[in-house]
Amino acid sequence: MIPEYADLACGEIINSARAAAYAEGRCLLSACDPCPDLATALNDMPYVDPVTDPAPWYDPNLPESGNFLGVMGMSAAGFSASTISRTPVQLVGDGAALGVARRAHREILYTVLLLALDDCALSYALEWLSAALQGGPCSGACGGSELGVYACCPTGDGTGELRHLYAVGLLDGPQITTATYFPDGIIAEVTFTLAAAVPWIYREPLDTGSDWVQLSAGTPLTFDPDEVYGECLEATPCLDDPTCPPPPLPVRAPVPVDACYPTGSAAFYRSVVALSPVDQPEWLEAVPVLELETGASALRRVIVRFWANPLGGDCMDVADPCAACTDIQIPYLPAGSTLTVDGRTQTAEVDCPQGALGTGTSTPTLYGPLGGSFEWPVFSCPTGLCIEILSTQASTAADARARVLLVPRSDVG
Repeated sequence: MIPEYADLACGEIINSARAAAYAEGRCLLSACDPCPDLATALNDMPYVDPVTDPAPWYDPNLPESGNFLGVMGMSAAGFSASTISRTPVQLVGDGAALGVARRAHREILYTVLLLALDDCALSYALEWLSAALQGGPCSGACGGSELGVYACCPTGDGTGELRHLYAVGLLDGPQITTATYFPDGIIAEVTFTLAAAVPWIYREPLDTGSDWVQLSAGTPLTFDPDEVYGECLEATPCLDDPTCPPPPLPVRAPVPVDACYPTGSAAFYRSVVALSPVDQPEWLEAVPVLELETGASALRRVIVRFWANPLGGDCMDVADPCAACTDIQIPYLPAGSTLTVDGRTQTAEVDCPQGALGTGTSTPTLYGPLGGSFEWPVFSCPTGLCIEILSTQASTAADARARVLLVPRSDVG
C-alpha cells in the first residue's frame, strides 16, 4: 500500500498531493508531485490553499488552522505481512499436530510529515490529527472504523486501486519524532500506529451485473421450503460391526435453534439472483454482502440461500437446499427497516425507524438451515453464485427489495 493517502471513518487523514500543493504554494517544499492523479480519483478540484478549498482540517473559528498545510505520507508498514499463524502441539511420540491456523489483528505503522507555517499551526495540526485518528463518534470508540487506502497511485476514478480495512482504531500516537524549522515554516515527522481488528484487506465489490431485486416481483409459489432437508443423504460409516456396535459417544449439548421458527407450507415469493463476477481475481477469496429493505410492511420468515455455480447453469433450476453453501434466515424485520449482513466484518445490523428520533440500530440474530446455527459463507475460488431469496407473500410489501454484493479479499497488500 502507498503511504500517500489514507482516510479513516470517511475522513481524510493523509493526502500527500494536497499537502504538496499547499506547501509548494508557500515555498515550504520544492516541486513535488506524488501520485499526480490522486485529486482526480478523489473527485477533488485542483488544490489551492487550506482556506480557499477548504481543507478537511480548516476551521474558520481558528485562524491557525489556515496555516497548517497538511499531512504528507512517508511510509506505511504492516500491509505487506500476513497475520496468519499457528502453534503446533508436540506429540508424545515423534512430530507434532499442526494446530489451527488463525489470523491475528493487523498493526499498521505510519510515518508522516506535518507541514505548518508556524508553531501555533503545528500545535493545531497535532490536535486535529489526534482527534481525526479517533475515527467516528461511536464507531471509532466502540468497534473501530473503516480505513481507506490505495494499493498504488490511482488512475481514473481509483476504484481499481482502492482497498478497505475494517474495525480500525488508533493503537499508539501520534507523536513527533523530529521537527525541522525553515525560514518559511516547519516540517515535523510524526508516527502513529493503527490496529485493524479484521485482518483482511478488501477490494471494491465486483461488477456482478446484478442490482436491487423487487421481492414482490418474484415467482409466487406455495410450498414448505425446508421439507426436503429430511431427505438429505449422509454417508454411513462402513466399519461399524452390526454384531458388535461401538460404545455410544458422550451426549453433545444441543444446538440452539430459532424458538419461533415456523414449519409447514406457506405462500412465498421466490426471487433468484445469478451473480456472474466479471473481474474476480483467480487467487482471492470473496465474501457476500446482503442488503434488504422491507418497505411499507414488516417482513417475516426471510430465507436467503447461496449455491456455488461454477458451470454457469440456469439459477432458476436450483432448488435443492441439501446442495446449498449456507442459509441466512431472519424471523422478523420491522416495516421501513434496512438489513445489512456484511461478510467483510461478519456483522449484521438492522436500521429501524424510530419516529421523531430518526433511526435506531439493532443487531439481529441470524439462523441457518431449519433455524439452526449460521455460518458465514466464504467463496474460495472464482465461481458464479446462485442466490435464492424467499419471503412470505402475506408480509412482502410491494416496495420490498434486496441485493447481494460480492467482495474479494486478501491477507496482504
